[in-house]
Amino acid sequence: MDFPKSCHKKLWVALLASLLSLAGSLSAGPQLGQVNRGLEMNVGLDATDVGQSRVPKFRVVLRNAGEDELTLNLGIMLANGKRQYPNAIVLIVTDSQGKARQFDLNEPEIIAGRMDPLIVPLPVGSTFSMPVDLEKYRAAGSGEFDHKLTPGTYFLEARFSGRGLTQQEANLDVKGLALMPYWTGSITSNRLRFEFPNE
Repeated sequence: MDFPKSCHKKLWVALLASLLSLAGSLSAGPQLGQVNRGLEMNVGLDATDVGQSRVPKFRVVLRNAGEDELTLNLGIMLANGKRQYPNAIVLIVTDSQGKARQFDLNEPEIIAGRMDPLIVPLPVGSTFSMPVDLEKYRAAGSGEFDHKLTPGTYFLEARFSGRGLTQQEANLDVKGLALMPYWTGSITSNRLRFEFPNE
């Protein structure tokens, strides 16, 4: 059965429009974070918190995408591990005007007593998932300690700076921790778009 040329043209236009729409939806979706020396980092909305709070909550996921076991030094622990602070992970929040700010954990403000590294072993193929609440962070890295997000569109990235542990930093009863093969370097997650709501 033959179709008029006008029908062929309309079909091609419809097909092209569909392909462009699909490409746009794919590019607007969440992007995977980079992989650096076997470590992959991603940030996304926290599915367990959807509808529970006014301000969106997030989750940072670190995955061992390599072929060797990894050991991460994510921050510090106080009071023999009773308080844990993954402050080696910071947040980069970019507003709709392109202004980027670094947000760091609010705590701990004062350190008194014993301090240990927050060590997370990451076997091949395993993941470590960490909830992120923006209300527990402040723009200290950008020197704007009192900065508050206003309603609008933002982009969120997480950045992990891995480092080792020196003999001087390790406590006397755990000097062997300084000998562990920590993952070192810097890795940044995907870029996640989110909306900060009105009051």
